[in-house]
Amino acid sequence: MVRVELEFSRGDLLPPGGGQVDLFLPTWTPGSYLVREFSRHLSRVAAVDAASGKEIPCRKSAKNRFQLELGAEVQRVRVSYHVYAHELSVRTADLTADHAFWNHACLLLWPAAGMHLAAQLEVCHPSTWDLACALPRDREVIHDAIEGTCVTTLRAVDLHQVFDSPCLVAAFQRVSFTVRGVPIVAAIDGLAPVALPPTFVADLTAIFERAADLFDGRLPFGHYTILCLFSADGYGGLEHAESTTLLFGRAAFATAKGYREFLSLLAHELFHAWNGKRLRPVEYWRYDYERENYTEFLWLIEGWTAYYDDLLCLRAGVMTRADYLVAVAKNVNGMLGAPGRLRLSLGESSFDAWIRLYRPDENTRNSSQNYYGNGAVAAMCMDLAIRESTQGARSLDDVVRALLRQTFAAGRGYTRADVHAVLLEAGGQEAVTLLASLVDQRLDPALSPRLASFGLRVVERDAEKPFFGVQFDGGSTVVASVIAGSPAHEAGVHPGDEILALDGLRVDAARWSDVFTAVAKIAAKLEVLYSRRGVVGKLAVIPKGSPSAVSIEPEAVPTPAAKALLDGWLPVPAVAPAPAAVAGATKG
Repeated sequence: MVRVELEFSRGDLLPPGGGQVDLFLPTWTPGSYLVREFSRHLSRVAAVDAASGKEIPCRKSAKNRFQLELGAEVQRVRVSYHVYAHELSVRTADLTADHAFWNHACLLLWPAAGMHLAAQLEVCHPSTWDLACALPRDREVIHDAIEGTCVTTLRAVDLHQVFDSPCLVAAFQRVSFTVRGVPIVAAIDGLAPVALPPTFVADLTAIFERAADLFDGRLPFGHYTILCLFSADGYGGLEHAESTTLLFGRAAFATAKGYREFLSLLAHELFHAWNGKRLRPVEYWRYDYERENYTEFLWLIEGWTAYYDDLLCLRAGVMTRADYLVAVAKNVNGMLGAPGRLRLSLGESSFDAWIRLYRPDENTRNSSQNYYGNGAVAAMCMDLAIRESTQGARSLDDVVRALLRQTFAAGRGYTRADVHAVLLEAGGQEAVTLLASLVDQRLDPALSPRLASFGLRVVERDAEKPFFGVQFDGGSTVVASVIAGSPAHEAGVHPGDEILALDGLRVDAARWSDVFTAVAKIAAKLEVLYSRRGVVGKLAVIPKGSPSAVSIEPEAVPTPAAKALLDGWLPVPAVAPAPAAVAGATKG
């Protein structure tokens, strides 16, 4: 449990005389589009007159709101409560004997009428622990020398800055470096005996450099903090204007592939410092922290960012061209394997994120689409189209830069008309028309001819292998989902069915693949024994050939024009980043 005390002056909120003050806790946090009901972790909220200690009536007025009745004599109020903190994710709070991490949005009550108020936050923690947070640090003083505690004071200009600045307190490893004159701090927590790769600082520096190059050579912040939470498992990232939180499995650093995935996650959240935190749609120019904030632009906020994360890694030299094409093929295969892309557009799926992507069920992949991976495929199509139509003179880079200059720099969010205007300038009317086909309609882009112009082939795989069309719950043969239009779907297999046998051969999770491979034939009837809600039955499934699974491969001898386009899109660094020691590494 985390103990929280909130103290404020009534004069900041009410004129002289008695009155009511409403306190609220957010129900969601920007960047993670689901109402998470953070208030369920609050204990009883109590308030007292800070001068006299007299109790002030405090009434819960809504699921996330508390109402205080202040008499005219009360000048300063102290509110106290506890928060249950035992969820290690980038959105929430986690307190153990080893660390404390929290997003302020999940635990900090705030006066509803005082979102503009500046705040001073005092964090009491063991003196042997370091603190990492993007908020300016005022001072750190010893609180209790005997118990070994101290208080670190942070300052924020308003509610929005507080909610956008997560905090980590632990005996973490602090890695400091500078990019374009901007200080960067990486707080490494939970890595245990696993060592940072020797190129860690060089690799991060290269990614920051390439991101800055994309945006006229400048970083948009005066400092940046990377909170790295390592655990046995888990994965996630959450963007903030001057920081990010990354959750990653510590064992991933043992392989080159795992380390590349970490760098790609970092690049994704870093790109959000521009796209999402500064460049954002008009609907998100001002957040409402207490209810869903709808937008049709998550394909741009998240999808375009998902496109640029691996591209930045390629430009930084931490990913080869071959690695990048594997990542592109993964996105394409994810798109092809989810029928929902043919039912709900990227724009509609963005709007419905609150009830679909963040609340998946067995039918989600059939009824909606993932605007991350599918949005990345759409962004790639836009980029390739602009590059091809302008012979490499312009690209999606120009679109993003222009949109940032014309909207964020003008102090406003963008609209669809703004996106059309910058696309028209970069790629002409064809680019505007292409965008509409990608985000407003079913997503079924013609990838082969587009990639062929860059000397790349889309190669189909596994078409000769029989296809069943289900996904199982982990460690079982209980059907978690059935792919629409698949042989299993056409035969009447339902989510929740347990597959017991195929053609009389018993199956379980360990033997499913071997048995299916042995007995299944394309266009030949396969007898399936199943259990549905306790009743055993049989049905016949007729496997088809596997749906398109593709790889993307370079032509052996591309044309000079195709090679020039490919080299402009996927440059091969002349020299890979040299290994570097972990500069400025300290233990907190």
